[in-house]
Formats: sequence, structure tokens, C-alpha cells
Amino acid sequence: KKLRKEKEELVEATKEIPRPITDGEFEFVPLGEDPSRGVKIGIGLPDLARKQLKACLRENADLFAWSVAEMPGLDPEVACHQLTIDHSVSAVVQRMRRQSPEKTRAAEQAVKDLLEA
Repeated sequence: KKLRKEKEELVEATKEIPRPITDGEFEFVPLGEDPSRGVKIGIGLPDLARKQLKACLRENADLFAWSVAEMPGLDPEVACHQLTIDHSVSAVVQRMRRQSPEKTRAAEQAVKDLLEA
């Protein structure tokens, strides 16, 4: 019950804070030798600010964690996801929904085409 209450409070708190909408184009800045590890920065920044930001990111690349293994002191309460499931309730099988034969054939053909691609 305590966890559920905390989750509800968190949901309410996040509703109040609107997520920023990303607009514009971005530039990928690689951090280190691995090309998949990097961050995106907006290309709309002034040149001097963009150069300073890139230098700061590259200088502090060792501070970024790319996997859980790189975060040894992280509290599992922060990093673990939990599904709120009531274990006292049994699973319910939904009834099968019938389709027309044409839709069934079209779906089978679409799956076949995707598997061949």
C-alpha cells in the first residue's frame, strides 16, 4: 500500500511538470572510442557555446554510465522497475475475436511479406 501511494504521488508530481518538446535538429557528439556512446546536442546553439559544450562533454565522458554495470553504488529502489500486480486476482483469457476471411488472408500475407523481407 505504501508503494502504491508513493507511485500515485509520483504520477501526480510528473503530471504537473510538462516534458520539454524537442524541436530543431541535433548533432551527435561521440564520447570515447565506441561510436555508439554519445549524446545529441542542438545545432541551434551559438558556435562558441556548442564548442564549449562539446569540450565539456568529452572532458567529462567518464562520468556517463552506459550500462547498469557501470553504476555499482546505485540503489536498486531507484533503478528497478516493478509492475503493480494484484497476485490475488487470476488471469483472464480474452475471447477470440473473429475476422472476415479477407482480413485474415490479408494479415497472413502481410506477415509473410515481412518475414521474406
